[in-house]
Amino acid sequence: MQAPQPRISGTRDYAGDDAVALQTARDAIAATLRRYAYAAIDPPILESALPFLNRSGEDIRRRMYIFPDPGGREVCLRPELTIPVCRAYLRQLQASEDASGKSAKREARLSYFGPVFTYESASEDRYRQFYQAGAEFIGSQSREAADAEILAAALDALDTAGLTETLVEIGDVDIRNAFIDQLPISERSKTRIRRITLRNRKDPHVNAPTSAPNNEFGELASLLVAVEPGKAELLIKEVFALADVRHVGGRTPEEIVERLISRNAQEPISGELVQGVVALLNIRAKPEMAFKAIREHFRKFRIASIDPVLERCATRLRYIDAYRQKPLALQFNVGLRRGLEYYTGFLFEIFAKKLTQVGHVCGGGRYDNLLEGLGANASIPAVGFGIGLDRLLSALQKTQTRSSSSARAPQALVFAAGNNGYEKAIRVSAILRQAGWSVELDFSGRDEKGALGEAASRKIAYVAFVSGNASKKDQVRIRRLHDRADQLVALSTLSSYAKGESADSAAGKQP
Repeated sequence: MQAPQPRISGTRDYAGDDAVALQTARDAIAATLRRYAYAAIDPPILESALPFLNRSGEDIRRRMYIFPDPGGREVCLRPELTIPVCRAYLRQLQASEDASGKSAKREARLSYFGPVFTYESASEDRYRQFYQAGAEFIGSQSREAADAEILAAALDALDTAGLTETLVEIGDVDIRNAFIDQLPISERSKTRIRRITLRNRKDPHVNAPTSAPNNEFGELASLLVAVEPGKAELLIKEVFALADVRHVGGRTPEEIVERLISRNAQEPISGELVQGVVALLNIRAKPEMAFKAIREHFRKFRIASIDPVLERCATRLRYIDAYRQKPLALQFNVGLRRGLEYYTGFLFEIFAKKLTQVGHVCGGGRYDNLLEGLGANASIPAVGFGIGLDRLLSALQKTQTRSSSSARAPQALVFAAGNNGYEKAIRVSAILRQAGWSVELDFSGRDEKGALGEAASRKIAYVAFVSGNASKKDQVRIRRLHDRADQLVALSTLSSYAKGESADSAAGKQP
């Protein structure tokens, strides 16, 4: 026998209990978001690459699946769902405005589920194709209230899916930006530091802003140090033109030129200022303690008061507390980042309480400038979250005892004794399904004893024995496994029988 084709590295097959668990988690999350009045949306998997390249930032553009389609357009497998949902929202908004001749309502609550694709280092709980469920709240002018709703909806969705013990980290991009914006350095250097704080999760450390250009373009970058800036730009463009280079790592030649030139014209930044940024990003504590440390840090560097931003953070926390009916394990992390450069304010990540090493199972935040960058006439406030279903299922399996397959077994096994009983077995199964039962037809050819053994091993509650005997053509024998009772049921009353058994079960009677 020829060996089966292997899976592509970084992917997984969902089958059996795993497939059921995925569907169950999806349904639980979707039901929760419906209770929050989020409407479903399902964008295509294939998207234009340009919005992601322009808006998502360095972390994601290096890991995208980008390729030209037969028409020569640069397309990609979507690496996340926020940008596709926002694109679809803007298209619907434009259509509404065109049809009405006036500005349409901008506020929308949208939910989604589907696969996304990023090139990760393949390992446990990290896949190159994975499932994401989430929500976007677009257009609300009450920003802190919308932030609180999104976090509350995410926590409720995880709780409904079975993850009841969580840790939450929140932050706000405005805090680090307020500090960096007032440093006595050029705008270019401020931009560099902001990008570094987004890129380096745990430790943006001292050498990062002042180091030489990294080796992304290696020897080409180092050669440019000895070339005059104007001539360097011409040199790079000529090299790319001769090589017919259109994209490198998801960038156009023009973008590469700008990056290489700017990297060879960097001003020095004092170690004290860099240490100040690092110290700020390392503040991570309960909100009250974190806010106190932030205020002291701003005073130490003689930077204007951060109180307006912290007051908004405190308001948001009060709204979050109003949503919660139980204590929330929460800490404020100034250095929190999401790996996407379009975030503009509130950020959060949610972890399984006893499995923080697995990584966050949900993350999100505010992105008030993204929709304008995608074509809106003005800035539109927006906030959202995404749940990684694969990582959530892994956390659930590690924190809970896997439930027995009985919950997912069919209620009845319909067994046909010989080929002559197949047609009748099909009719019996159809009647039972219409009565609300889940039914599996047994065409295995096993004998009656084997059918009973199969049902018992899988904890199937009923076995319906169908005979091809003409004298019993209008009857079916049903065995209840919990009490081994047999009952002959006429086909004409089979539906009533099934509904009666279901009613007994709902009332707490066996089975």
